[in-house]
Amino acid sequence: MAIFLLVSILVSCSKDSYHYPSVKEEFFCGSAKADGMLEYIITDDGTKRVVTEWGNQLEKLKPDTLFRLMGYYEELSADKVKVHSFVNAISSKPVPAVHYADSVPTAPIILHSAWLGNQYINMVLAVKSGGKKHRVVFLEEAVTNIDAEGVVHVVFSIHHNDAGDARVYEARGYASLPLLPYLNPPVRQLNITLKYTDYEGNAHDYSFLYNN
Repeated sequence: MAIFLLVSILVSCSKDSYHYPSVKEEFFCGSAKADGMLEYIITDDGTKRVVTEWGNQLEKLKPDTLFRLMGYYEELSADKVKVHSFVNAISSKPVPAVHYADSVPTAPIILHSAWLGNQYINMVLAVKSGGKKHRVVFLEEAVTNIDAEGVVHVVFSIHHNDAGDARVYEARGYASLPLLPYLNPPVRQLNITLKYTDYEGNAHDYSFLYNN
């Protein structure tokens, strides 16, 4: 299933904004209380922390749903945090490429960085936009059977539908490709290739080894 990348999602600070020396900027998972406010977060080191203070303009979330987020938080104690701000990260389960047949989105994308998190590949990506909503989808291109060493090879690709938008400015977003569906025992390691095409028409491959 494709997920909309809202080109207005940007995390920035003005020159006059207050500097929080103890604030961390990270990907994390979060769940909301009945009132839609974040109840707890789980960072990529696996630590669960209760949210006891919130920023003034935090978005309300659907209760009892786990979200993948990129945000700023401040540790108040070993198990309590204040969340200053966050944005939703694209985190859709990869779709087998065969489901798209001849309709695979082919617009290019900018991948600024990618790294392994806790059961995710985290990414900072961008599109060239004129203000429309764009769609980004992860495709599963190939998955091998597990070998004698417990290793599975998987190939993912990032695809982008720009809806015919003008390429006026760069709009940045965040994504986390979920690896959990590929980590069922007895899988010990994922040998991952992540592919995408940039705006110059160049094809790129990222390689990762994820130990389960």
